[in-house]
Amino acid sequence: MCNMECVGDQYRGCGHYVPIYETGNTTDCGSPYCKLSTAHMHKTARNCGCNTEYADHQRVRNLFQTKCERCQAAEAAQGMDYGRRTAGRHR
Repeated sequence: MCNMECVGDQYRGCGHYVPIYETGNTTDCGSPYCKLSTAHMHKTARNCGCNTEYADHQRVRNLFQTKCERCQAAEAAQGMDYGRRTAGRHR
């Protein structure tokens, strides 16, 4: 599968990668079963069923130690306090 470079933010708190933009830089996989590759074997077929989507080559722009905004919003909706210290001792 051919790759397209995607730049985004990585959040260690939840493990999510949030894409910001695609650079347009692509990498050819060289597979005859990938319609995006120069080595594609069905050059004249209109509907060959080969892969037609790029895989993301993720490049990290920022590395955050917190959870992403979507996860923080989901926790807030459930009434959870992420990242706040609580009174008492943890066991």
